[in-house]
Amino acid sequence: MPFLIVGLDLPPPPLFKDVMEKYIIPQVPLFNILKKFDGESVTEVVRPCVARMRYCVTKLPQYLILHMWRFTRNNFFIDLNPTLVNFPVKNLELKDYIPLPSPKENEKLRSKYVLIANIVHDGKPGEEFYRVFVQRKSEELWYEMQDLHVAETLPQMVALSEAYMQIYEQHQ
Repeated sequence: MPFLIVGLDLPPPPLFKDVMEKYIIPQVPLFNILKKFDGESVTEVVRPCVARMRYCVTKLPQYLILHMWRFTRNNFFIDLNPTLVNFPVKNLELKDYIPLPSPKENEKLRSKYVLIANIVHDGKPGEEFYRVFVQRKSEELWYEMQDLHVAETLPQMVALSEAYMQIYEQHQ
């Protein structure tokens, strides 16, 4: 099955507490972090040395896998970025946010995607565990799974978690 894995950089979490002495949990729309793939934005990467890269999508796959980079190594510790990503469960329309390749002759541009799985990271580094939300397409129901525990859940609950990896399927 054709797929594309896309690594998304989250903005750095806030360093200071708010007025009530609680940490502010930042939020960012998915479309803001997808701008990395507009073909114009420059991203600095460290792969043996620092390089400046531009990314663009050249072909739309049947499955789109989004990976949110939540971990950063800081000297001896691993930091977890708690930023919430606001994302659509249905109708992720890529053509509205990043430039896409033009379709071949007699071909329709299918740039709309539907979320089919959302993997969530919980806990802190060293004590982490994962949950996954999966949609059963035949009934359009969502299920939350962790180890052997499986429970039906509301679609609204899928979008209220710290997404670590998401799998979107191209809408027919």
